[in-house]
Amino acid sequence: MLRASGNQTDRPNDLRSLVDPLTDPLLAAGPELLAFTDAAILHDPDEMPEARLELAASAGPDAVVRAAAVAGNFQMMNRLLDGIGVKISRHAMTLANELGLTVPAHLHSK
Repeated sequence: MLRASGNQTDRPNDLRSLVDPLTDPLLAAGPELLAFTDAAILHDPDEMPEARLELAASAGPDAVVRAAAVAGNFQMMNRLLDGIGVKISRHAMTLANELGLTVPAHLHSK
């Protein structure tokens, strides 16, 4: 979705930043947003307070609320789709391979 959104709005982004913390995401407050979402997804109580404060300082308090909502929505969608057995599309597999992500075999489409 981020790649498609960036393409639609002509805003550059580098999705490699999702798996490589040394890569610049090319987004305003990108590093802070990545730190916040990592802390949220990993349920990291040690990192979350600082990540939340840094995101609020760089992008405003509304950005924290929006980031939390998006992270929660993605978690819900992933659990729902996995729970009903939806397979990963070939397009998504291409992106996963590009990012060096391992997709569990039960999610591969045939």
